[in-house]
Amino acid sequence: MQELILNGPTIVILIAIAALAVLSVRRMTRRGLCDCGDRCEGGCHGCSGCAAAESMTAAMEEAARKE
Repeated sequence: MQELILNGPTIVILIAIAALAVLSVRRMTRRGLCDCGDRCEGGCHGCSGCAAAESMTAAMEEAARKE
């Protein structure tokens, strides 16, 4: 098996990946899994009761009826 070599560029890439992972976990803990922005009414948790998800569903049903 080949040895693990930690040179300068490898360390920089590992630090960047770790920083992005920390930022993504931080965002998920603050905003939850909802990407609706300010369109959520009363704070949605995972978009189950999200107004944006409901409006998107209504728009898709309307488009299906037209076809």
